[in-house]
Amino acid sequence: MHDFESIHRPLREEMHQRLQGRADSGGDMGILVSYTGNLSGAASDALLALSEQAVMSVGSPLKRSRRVGHVLIEALQNVSRHGWVDAQGETPFFLTLEQTPLGFQVQTGNIVDFDMASELRERLATVNGMSRDELRKAYVETLCEGELSERGGAGLGLLSMAKRSEGPLNYQFSECGDELFMFTLSVLVRN
Repeated sequence: MHDFESIHRPLREEMHQRLQGRADSGGDMGILVSYTGNLSGAASDALLALSEQAVMSVGSPLKRSRRVGHVLIEALQNVSRHGWVDAQGETPFFLTLEQTPLGFQVQTGNIVDFDMASELRERLATVNGMSRDELRKAYVETLCEGELSERGGAGLGLLSMAKRSEGPLNYQFSECGDELFMFTLSVLVRN
């Protein structure tokens, strides 16, 4: 059994480190949106609206704002489908949206158990090893098959994010104890 503080502390600490590192780097780029808390439909809707508005407010075209929005939706669905659920039925996570010289970076962090960490490592390694053509082909094949997993997804989320990011999906797993891991996913939507 995990208490509230033992799960939420690593999320808050990771968010704090990311924000502090960005603040120290200076410049006119930086964090546009940051959030830490529990995942809900209302939080997802608000984060999506806020993120799209933030991307538009820095002068990006509507097309890029929509690409960022699509990546954000897939990242939040990834947290929802694969995130660890605490004793209160909540899925704690953090999210940042950052403007970088290369584009917009969406980062999510959430807790996963050992089995999910293994599954995600394998899927991410597979997706990151695909060429653009292989990604497109795998996406269409998965879309046409239309089979839902036991978690309610068809396996399109990581493929979709990889297609929209035009680069590898960066990820990290950090042990939180008792076979739980902090899973951080970073997706760069290039300019």
